[in-house]
Amino acid sequence: MAQEYRIRPREAALEAITAYITTEKLRPGDRLPAEREMCQMWSLNRSTLRSALSRLERDGTLDIRQGAGIFVARPKFRRNLQNLKSFSQESCYQGLRLENRVLSLSQIECDKQFSRRFQVMLGTLLWRLSRLRIIDGGPVAIETSFFRQDRFPKIDRFDFGKDSLFRVFEMEYGAKPVFGDEKVSITKLTTEEADLLDASDGSPAFWIVSQTRDGPGDLLEYCRTVARADRLVLTSVLKRSAPEEPAEIETGI
Repeated sequence: MAQEYRIRPREAALEAITAYITTEKLRPGDRLPAEREMCQMWSLNRSTLRSALSRLERDGTLDIRQGAGIFVARPKFRRNLQNLKSFSQESCYQGLRLENRVLSLSQIECDKQFSRRFQVMLGTLLWRLSRLRIIDGGPVAIETSFFRQDRFPKIDRFDFGKDSLFRVFEMEYGAKPVFGDEKVSITKLTTEEADLLDASDGSPAFWIVSQTRDGPGDLLEYCRTVARADRLVLTSVLKRSAPEEPAEIETGI
């Protein structure tokens, strides 16, 4: 005789929570009931509910904030490591609403590190542009860009809360980003970064350092980005290299 299948408690809790989000038409950022209330609603014990909530948080469905509550997670921003699309272009492609808050735009003098990177003399002026990237109302990243003042004079007349830096480079100065490189590592948010990104102090984050160059290979932008690890997905495409053609062997008499 076949044994009757019984749904496991955690799976039942997962179904109850996801069904509630759907039937109540909750949107990203909306708050769910407190744990005690959900336990009463579906006759669950606290450990079963918490196990289901943790699973949904790992899956990116929920955003659980200690002391604040349980919320429907905002969609994650997907950053493709193999293209040169700007933040504006990528968010538009993904159907996400991007807001930029300019934190600062100032001039600094090249130290030894920047002098080597940009191949200029010590003391050469650079622009330093720092922006907070906000996707669908939720802060995702702090991006700080460095670029030469002599190549982009009077660039402070543009509003980078609304305009794309790459668009200004190309359309206003004729400097088209063509290729670059990027390095990604893991860090922890400082207190100042956490405040700006609406996260907990010491939360895990991506640390992304990139360099963008024009056709001749001159460095256009050096950029440092710190991003919330729970709101950003890094993607890449894997391709099998084409097999090498067999070498031609010349023969003669």
